[in-house]
Amino acid sequence: MPGEADFIELLPDPELRSDRLLLGIRHFDEPFLLTVSLSQGLGSSDLWLDRGRAGKARLAEFRRIGDRVLFAVRNKHFLTSGDEAAVRAGDESFALSVVWSGPVLREENGVVVVDATGLVVADHDRVAEHLHAHEQGDYTIDESASLPLVADSRTGPRAVRLPALLTFRGPGRGRAVQAVAADPRAVTVVQQLNLMRLPATPLPVRRYHPASGGYGIGYADHGLVGRAGTQVRFQPRFRAEPGGDPVVFQIDPAIPEPFRSAVVEGGNWWQRAFARIGLPDAYRVEPGGAGFDPYEPGVNGVVWVHRAGRGWSLGQGLTDPRTGEILHARVRLGSQRVEQVRALGEALLAPYGRPDEAERLAAVEELVLARLRQLAAHEIGHALGFMHNFAGTGHPEPSVMDYPHARIRVTEEGDLDLSAAYGTELGPWDHYLVAHAYGRFGEGEEDTALAALRREAAEAGLTYVSDEDAQGPHAAHADAVPWVSGADALRALETMLRVRRIALDGFSAGVLPPDRQTGELEERAALLHLLHRHEVAAVARLVGGVRYAYGLAGEAGRGTEAVEAATQHTALNRLAELLRAEQLALPHAVLDTLTPPAIRYGRTEQYLDTGAGRIFDPFEAVRAATALVTQQLLDPARLNRVAWQHAADPAVPGVADIVDTLLAATWRRNDPVPGDLPGGAAVQHAADWALLDHLLALLDDTALHTPVRMSLRGAVRRLATELRCQGDEQAREAGELIRAFLADPGSVRLDPLPRVPPGAPN
Repeated sequence: MPGEADFIELLPDPELRSDRLLLGIRHFDEPFLLTVSLSQGLGSSDLWLDRGRAGKARLAEFRRIGDRVLFAVRNKHFLTSGDEAAVRAGDESFALSVVWSGPVLREENGVVVVDATGLVVADHDRVAEHLHAHEQGDYTIDESASLPLVADSRTGPRAVRLPALLTFRGPGRGRAVQAVAADPRAVTVVQQLNLMRLPATPLPVRRYHPASGGYGIGYADHGLVGRAGTQVRFQPRFRAEPGGDPVVFQIDPAIPEPFRSAVVEGGNWWQRAFARIGLPDAYRVEPGGAGFDPYEPGVNGVVWVHRAGRGWSLGQGLTDPRTGEILHARVRLGSQRVEQVRALGEALLAPYGRPDEAERLAAVEELVLARLRQLAAHEIGHALGFMHNFAGTGHPEPSVMDYPHARIRVTEEGDLDLSAAYGTELGPWDHYLVAHAYGRFGEGEEDTALAALRREAAEAGLTYVSDEDAQGPHAAHADAVPWVSGADALRALETMLRVRRIALDGFSAGVLPPDRQTGELEERAALLHLLHRHEVAAVARLVGGVRYAYGLAGEAGRGTEAVEAATQHTALNRLAELLRAEQLALPHAVLDTLTPPAIRYGRTEQYLDTGAGRIFDPFEAVRAATALVTQQLLDPARLNRVAWQHAADPAVPGVADIVDTLLAATWRRNDPVPGDLPGGAAVQHAADWALLDHLLALLDDTALHTPVRMSLRGAVRRLATELRCQGDEQAREAGELIRAFLADPGSVRLDPLPRVPPGAPN
C-alpha cells in the first residue's frame, strides 16, 4: 500500500562491504510466503534447473529469542483452525524447521538489524540435493565463491527479493552437467529468495471438486477432527473481480518475433472465456517492456528459457495456502520447441530444393506459430489454475489443456496438408474451466450453480481425465492418451500410418536446410519412422482399457467399465499387424540417403541407436519400431488388467490371446515376406527376435501376478514346442533358446530391450 513502511528493510553496510547483506526486520511471528526462484539456471533439459524455475512455496516467519533472530519455516500443508487452544495444538503438533539464525546487531526505530548473509547464501532450492538425485554427483556450496547480490535486492510493503550468486563445487562427472557447464566442477546459479506477505483480506475460497478441471490444493486441518474430514482443498484462482485489478501476463521481450506475437495471441485466447462470464477486462496478455522482471511479485511473467536438449514448458502459480488465491504466476516456455516443431514440418514436407520451396517453408513457419499459440494458451492455463485434460482431443473442439499432436491431412492428390494442424481458439472445456473457477454467483447460489456447470459439461460429452490416469505405464483410461492426433484411436492410427508412409517414401535431402550437415538426415528419418508412436499408445490403451469419471461419493456415478470386448480384439489385431515387415522396413528413399554424422558432430538421444559402428543401423530401426508395440501391450500392469477382465468376461482377450496374436504376425507368420521389400526376411526376423527377447525378459518381472506369469510362461512353452519342430533354422534356434531359458534363465543371454528415442514434448 502506498506510504506503508517496507515489510523488511535493506540497510546500508556501515563498513561498506559488498559481500554482506543487512536486513532490518519489523515484523516477528507473522507468517509470510517463502519461495525460491532461479534467475540464472543450468540450461539442461535433464535437470530442470532452468532460468525462471520456481521452487515450492513454504510458510516462514522471523522469530526473536533474546538477542538472536530465527528464520523458521513451516509446512503449509498443515494448518489448524479453531479457537486459540486448537490453533496452538496444531502449531505444536508439527515440527518447525529453523533454517537460519543470527545475532541482533542493533535496534533502531523499531527495526531489528541482522546480518542476513548466511540466510541468503544458502541452498534453499536444494540444488545440491537435486544434482545428487539426478546422479550428477555430490555438490556443496562453495562459500568463497558465493555471495549476496546486494545491489539487485528489492524490498517493499508486500514483498522482499534477496538474490544471491551460489557456486556449487562437485566432482563434475555427471553427463548432464558436463554437457552445459563451462566447468562442471563449479556450477554457478543465481537464486532469488522471495518473501511475500499474505493478503490482509483473504479471497473467499472456492471448494475444489474432482470434476472441476482445476488443481486441488489445500492442507490438512486437524481442527476439524470429529466434525468433518481433515483434508481441505480449494480451487486455485486469481482475484478476478469487476472493476478490480486485471490479471496481466507479460511476455518476455527475449522471445523474438514473430514468435512473441504468437505467444501474445495464444495467451489472449483466454480473454474470450473471461468475457463470457461477465469479466471482459479481468485478463490480458501483453508484451513485456525493456524492464521486464518476472521475479517481481506484481508481475505474472512468461519467461523464454533455453536448454540443451528436448525439454518441457511449464506454468506455475504461487498461492495463498489459506484460500488458494493465486498471488503470482510464472510460465517457462522452452525455446527448443521451435526447433522441434520445425523439424517435424520439414521432415513431413521436405521443402528444400523443390519448385514450391517458398510455399512449403511458409507452411512450416505457420506450423511453428500455430503450435506456439496453442502452447502459450496451455501453459498460461496452468498458471490460471487448470490441470491437463488428456481426453480433450475427443471433445467437439479440442481443449488447449490437452497435449496436441499436429493433425496432418492427406489431400486427394496424396500430398500432406498442415494448414489445420493445431487449434485456433479455446475449446468448450476451456470455457467451462474459467466459468467453474472464476464465475461469480449470488449469495448462497455457488454450490448449486457449480453443480449445474458440471452437469452441463458431462451432458455435452466433455470427458475429463488428467495426468496419472492418462500418462505412464499405470494409466488405463481408454479415452485419454497424450499427443494423439484424433479422438478415434483406430482411425487416427490409420491416418498417421498413411502420413508416415507418404513422408518416408518422399524422404530426401530436402527434409534438411541445405547448410546443415547431412548426418542430421538420420534424426529426421527417426522422427518419421516413429511418427505413429502416440497412436500406437492410444490403440494399446483399448486393450485392457477402462473408462470412469471423477466425482464425489454422494453423486451418481457408473464406476469403472471395461472397454468392449470386440473393440479390444480389433485393437490387438491392428497392433500386431505393425510387427510385420511391411510396416517395419524403411524404404530405399531413406536407406539410400543417410550418411553418418560428420566429424565434430555426433548422434544425440533423438537418433536411433546403432550396432553398425558409425553407420545407420536398419536392424536397430526395426527393433525400435517393434518396441513401440511390445512396450505397450506387454506392460505388466496392462497384462494384469487383461487377465482380470478375461476372468470376469471370457469374451475379452486374455494374456495368452495377446501373446498368440503377436506371434501370429511374427514367428507364426504363414505368408511370405514380399521379395521387393528392403531387407526382406531379415526385417521380419529382427522383429521376431525383438518380440521374443521381450517375452522372455517379462517372465522375470515381479510386477506380474503369479497366475499372469504362469499364463505367459505356458504361451511361451507352447511356442518353443512349435518352433523346434519347424524346418526354418531361425525358428529351431528360437525354440532351443526358449527351452534353455525356461530351464535356466541364467544360461541364456537376451538382447536388451531397444531404446526408443524420446517423442515428447512435441
